[in-house]
Amino acid sequence: MENSAIEASLSTHALTFRSPEQPVSFEVSVGNNSDQFANFHVEVSAPGENLSSGYKWYKISPEVAAAQPHGSTTTFQVIIFESPVPGFVGTIDLTVRVFSPQLREERRLVVRLTIESDRRPSLISIELPVRQFQIYPRNTVDIPVRVRNLGQQFIEVVLKLAGIDSGWLMGGAERRVSLAPASQAEVNFQCQPPAVTKSPSQNYPFTIEAVGFDLPASSNTGNIEILPVGFFGLTIAPKQIQLPAQGRWLPNWKEKTTSLSAAIKNDSNLYQQVDILIQGRDLDLCEPIVPPTANLNLGQTTTIPVEIATKRPWVGIGKTLHLEAKPVLSDQRLGTTDPATESFTIKVLPIVPLWLQLLALGAIGGLIALLLKPGTIAHTEFVNSVRFSGDGDTVISGSDDCTIRRWQRDSQKLVPARSLVASQATACGKSQPPQGLLATPNRAVSVVRLMPEDSNRLAAGLENGNVELWNVTTAKKTAELVAPQQKTDDRVFDLVFSQDSNYLFVGHGSGTVQMWQRSAADRQFQLSAEHSIDLKSQLKIGFQVRSLALSGDRNLLAIGGNYKQFVVWQGQNRNFEANSSNLAIQKLAKLDEKLSAGTGDFIWGLAFAPNTPATLATADSDGYITIWDLASCAQSGGAAAEGVKELNCHSTGVKARWQASKQAIRSIAFSEDGKLLVSGGDDGKLMGWWLTPKYELDRVKSPIGQEIYRGDRKINSIDLKTIDRGVAIITGGEDFQVKLHQLIN
Repeated sequence: MENSAIEASLSTHALTFRSPEQPVSFEVSVGNNSDQFANFHVEVSAPGENLSSGYKWYKISPEVAAAQPHGSTTTFQVIIFESPVPGFVGTIDLTVRVFSPQLREERRLVVRLTIESDRRPSLISIELPVRQFQIYPRNTVDIPVRVRNLGQQFIEVVLKLAGIDSGWLMGGAERRVSLAPASQAEVNFQCQPPAVTKSPSQNYPFTIEAVGFDLPASSNTGNIEILPVGFFGLTIAPKQIQLPAQGRWLPNWKEKTTSLSAAIKNDSNLYQQVDILIQGRDLDLCEPIVPPTANLNLGQTTTIPVEIATKRPWVGIGKTLHLEAKPVLSDQRLGTTDPATESFTIKVLPIVPLWLQLLALGAIGGLIALLLKPGTIAHTEFVNSVRFSGDGDTVISGSDDCTIRRWQRDSQKLVPARSLVASQATACGKSQPPQGLLATPNRAVSVVRLMPEDSNRLAAGLENGNVELWNVTTAKKTAELVAPQQKTDDRVFDLVFSQDSNYLFVGHGSGTVQMWQRSAADRQFQLSAEHSIDLKSQLKIGFQVRSLALSGDRNLLAIGGNYKQFVVWQGQNRNFEANSSNLAIQKLAKLDEKLSAGTGDFIWGLAFAPNTPATLATADSDGYITIWDLASCAQSGGAAAEGVKELNCHSTGVKARWQASKQAIRSIAFSEDGKLLVSGGDDGKLMGWWLTPKYELDRVKSPIGQEIYRGDRKINSIDLKTIDRGVAIITGGEDFQVKLHQLIN
């Protein structure tokens, strides 16, 4: 090169190497074309060369040239005395690098080296009893090596392991072995990969080489596979976005996009590529703008920006878009991220600020005030219980306002039925709206149930522990069931009729369950309970009954209470006897010891599957729904104190279990075909969960459930009925409302 400060040339461009006994050499001439003194270095490298510490295959003389002036020339001699790649036979290109510390320049030359077999018989044999290894990071694996002396003389052999990071090898990468003639020995190399994020999941081929004095080298190869392990964390920020970010006094129609970031932490040993998928019920109202595939490096957090474009309304109160971000990983061996999706909302403000809409809002407010004036809100306190009639056309509700009301289902809405009570009715000392008023028990109503065989009669459980029976058609109270020595604050929390309506089970906060009976459908219930069980005494704990469910064959009564446990009262041929031998208890704490199970932790909801009497669903205060197969666990477990058996369902009888909410689930119900389970609770969400024929969660159809309705107040009670085009669902809760929802198939 004309302007090169270093001039270099080779004495030859091709060499042949046969054995260490016949070293080969070539010369490198280096000239100083610069205008200053400079000393020079020469280095030689080969592709695939043995880089192990202490292994030398060439030497250079002189090692460093003394500083030379402009125009001077230095000659280096390179002597090759070992094969750069032990055991290799063939042709490789050697790279000769010439450089000077004083000059910012270097030259590279190429010498073609042909390596021939030295044809000397190998007197060392290396065997690997195991060639393939699989291991997780931070675990240890032993690599056994068997070396044989095939000669007739005593030899010293050095075994070297190459190809694996020396820091992974416990005890170093070399082993020395002394071998008598025709003998063998076994040694172990211990390999321990480091932490997860420093041990990428891949194959690591290695070579075991045996070197003896004045002996041809021998080698063998193996492979270590680092298995995948770890997880991927997902964080979306912010989770609540406003568009535009700041409200303005004047109209602002230019701002149509907002942004968020998806941060994914790679706490695994898999190099990943990830795409962000935006989905959700409001996806059709916006346009996500997501960058192309991003790389996830080990131990690092990758932040992916996401923009969302949407149309803003000119007037109104805006809209809230409910969306979720779902990462899609290129390698699914470790599953997806944790959590698999993250939800976020975008509050889209109108283009015209609110102050410009005051007149319109005033008119709307007046209309709302007119619609909500006294007499149009049916209940004035929390709604505790709702129920469909047998034909699904009538709905009954009970409330803390001491009233029972009746509704008619009119297509896709509920309308109050004609009031059967005087228009100036009072309950609990307060004047009550007449719409749909059926009864005023003058006590807070905890639960209402219609008789399955006669939807014109209902039972209402009250806060004072009494059960009132009412005729829906005449609005007349026909009977009142009061247990002997019953306390006035022993609130009824749940009721359940048998399918023939001849038996009524009542659960109290005191832990008592009573069974009331009548002889025929046209008879009244007896005024004394047929059977009564005090679970607080039987179980020796402060058990409070909060939920009841009776199996379709009327042989099992499930009783849910606090300490997150439920009791099964078993009847023989539908005959329930009040003794402890017919009781068995199952504790949810057996499923997960980390879950709390104190006096304030309840099983709030119970429901038997319609087609399999031994399949029971429970809902608890931690937001979990569990489906049990009582038939496979009813006989498990030993007898507990006082003769009450302890079930062992947690080991064999759990069909499915998932967390439906991070807050308490208050009520659950199966559809009539058993394909759908609906839940509602403290988070204000009404959720649908599709099930397989085995009553397992159908994660293909609804992997995270189907949100049917979302409110900002607790849902206390739900019921559902199959209709022509799907399922009709009613809810009652702390918003004082009874609402109708429809889930179309």
